[in-house]
Amino acid sequence: MSSSSSSLTLFFFLFASAFLYTPSNSFNITTILSQNKNFSDFNKMLSQTQLASTINSRQTITVLALSNDAMSFFSSQSVEENKRAFSLHVVLDYYDIKKLKSLSKKTALLTTLFQSSGQAKGKQGFINVTVNNNGDVMFGSAVYGSLLDAQLLDSVASEPFNISVLHISTSIPIMDPNNSDFIYTSSSPLPAQAPNDDDYEYDEPPSPPSSSAKAKAHAPAAAKAADTAPTASSSKDNSTSSASVINSSQLDLAFAVVISSFWLFMTV
Repeated sequence: MSSSSSSLTLFFFLFASAFLYTPSNSFNITTILSQNKNFSDFNKMLSQTQLASTINSRQTITVLALSNDAMSFFSSQSVEENKRAFSLHVVLDYYDIKKLKSLSKKTALLTTLFQSSGQAKGKQGFINVTVNNNGDVMFGSAVYGSLLDAQLLDSVASEPFNISVLHISTSIPIMDPNNSDFIYTSSSPLPAQAPNDDDYEYDEPPSPPSSSAKAKAHAPAAAKAADTAPTASSSKDNSTSSASVINSSQLDLAFAVVISSFWLFMTV
């Protein structure tokens, strides 16, 4: 084999490797929460229920976290019960404070990890987020009759547009859609929005696509973001989606280059 052929093969190999290297999710929810002792109990609960690993396996996620003073109720529940409860606190999309306060209709139904578990009934797996006239962002179950009394307090961490961790005042309960008398109460309840589906924006992102379907999955997501989000936010979402499509194309190109390089190496 000549030195020129070896150099050419090495060049193609390095070129393909650069394209094939696609780093996995850079975030780790356990690491993020460990930087603030006020969320140590919530962090421990995510690990006990194995929700932490599920969150880390996602590419886009929002976690509604509870501080230690709001966690006492869950110490008496089983691990499985807590897993169900906190999977409702994991939204399958990226939302930071700016994006929430920019909702075009000031309210939306967000899809959670509990919805994707297959255990949710009716709208149990959705949460209602509403921006009040005074600017407060409130969360609650999307089940009819539920109250919006979990208030957004502040942002714990954010890595646009992969993970956002938001601090909320109290937990969001899993409501029974078949029992209209079962309404969660609190010391300072707020009325839920009128249960008219036309009043809400729906955000129902699919489960993470396989590598072969990323380009197809991100295209409709970008189109949906353009319809439902403000212009500035939409541009960022579309940019992220476009980048995903490019990455998928790069993978296909890199694979072809690797095959060609291997063939060249064998025939020289």
